[in-house]
Amino acid sequence: MVRYIKQVLLILPIVFLVACFKDEHSVSVAEKKHNLQEVIHYENVVPVVIIGSGPAGLSAAVYVSRAGMKSFVFAGPTPRGQLTQTTYIENWPGREKVLGAHLMSDIEKQAVSFGTTIINDTITKLDVKNWPFSITTEEGRSFKALSVILATGATPKTLQIPGERQYWGKGVTTCAVCDAPFFEGKEVVISGGGDSAAEMVFELAPYAKKVTMLVRKDHMKAAVAMQERVLNYPNAQVEYNKEIKEVYGNGENVTGIEVYDNKLDMTEKRNIDGVFLAIGHTPNNKLIKEQVPLDDMGYVKMQGRSQESFVPGVFAAGEIQDPSYRQAIVAAGEGVKAALDTTSFLYSIGFDVQIGKKLDKQFFETFSDDKIEVRELYERKELYEYVIDQKGVVFLDFYATTCPACIKMIPVIESVAHKYQDSVKFYKVNYDKVFKTIFSELWHKHNIKIKKLPALLVFKDGKLLEINRNIMSRKELSKYVQKFI
Repeated sequence: MVRYIKQVLLILPIVFLVACFKDEHSVSVAEKKHNLQEVIHYENVVPVVIIGSGPAGLSAAVYVSRAGMKSFVFAGPTPRGQLTQTTYIENWPGREKVLGAHLMSDIEKQAVSFGTTIINDTITKLDVKNWPFSITTEEGRSFKALSVILATGATPKTLQIPGERQYWGKGVTTCAVCDAPFFEGKEVVISGGGDSAAEMVFELAPYAKKVTMLVRKDHMKAAVAMQERVLNYPNAQVEYNKEIKEVYGNGENVTGIEVYDNKLDMTEKRNIDGVFLAIGHTPNNKLIKEQVPLDDMGYVKMQGRSQESFVPGVFAAGEIQDPSYRQAIVAAGEGVKAALDTTSFLYSIGFDVQIGKKLDKQFFETFSDDKIEVRELYERKELYEYVIDQKGVVFLDFYATTCPACIKMIPVIESVAHKYQDSVKFYKVNYDKVFKTIFSELWHKHNIKIKKLPALLVFKDGKLLEINRNIMSRKELSKYVQKFI
């Protein structure tokens, strides 16, 4: 026994020394990894970067800004998120019935009122292997961030069938809100059986002659209340065990589809004018692949019930980490959680108001862009005065407030319009407000067919040169405008 005690007494000092060395080493690594005293001497560093501007991103922005921390929200390719593509929302607490686009506009205004900076740019490169994290945008901006909130959402899936890509934007689409008016009096099909597919019925039925939901299984996944609403439309019907195998067209538009009945093992061809897809989503994880641990489906892995990823300083909210609920209010709540987790992380590494002020003084990158308010045209006489009878180059932007791509393009056009205001003229037309005036005049009298939004029409001396339907960055639009100067 005495011998055993002596052995223990001999070993204890060694264990103690090893433990001390380990603790000192761990602390030094942590300090080195998150050394704020070193970072405050860097240029262009911000406390929080939020990637994505849907319910998750903007809700996070509200809470981060309320905490007094400087944050930038990068709107990305879908400003204000996929909620702008829905019609009326009836399950948002406190709002009995509100358009998705209006709700997101209200949340954005609230975030901005607290000091959030919204950037209409897209992050193309994110390095979270080294801290502070390095960020590069589509327009060539480069800076660093102490923390990042991923709110990039998910992208609608496609069928990957013959003819789908060829007729994309020519009758095949994932946005009923954007394109429903173009199918007035026509027959369309919707591929899908969930809430998103039901939403498409609500948007399409007031316009289309007939709407048919093709559900791959023998039942719908949509909420019971939504299923009942679908069946209440006299021009809507649901077919089960049906899959679209091919899309046909005449080169310009969709004219038909091949439908497979997986129960009867039969195939048939149908004449149809439009195909709308609502078949699920793929998480937008391109920025973080090989950097942040993901699950088998590509969603960000979270630590417990928090919104913290397995990379310190990187947080996530919304559909980038949620394959199950897919509800806007859930994404908003997760955005709030992500903001709280982010601020806790920053405080834990020693961030405070004084450090925030020092970083702000070292920030020289500017995200403000000179813009001009592009004049909106409403009447036929304005169309002739400013476009048809106008000498020189004129750009006419057709948009809709419910079109996400249109919303993205508006600030881009305003910025480029300012840059080239001495060389060309820009005007805009709200499709929803001028359907019976300017739109009708161009369509019938001048044979100018506008079949999809956004649509940027280029005129020179009153003659239409071309219609551009691409979604462009400021850099891309500037290069495009230079072609006509």
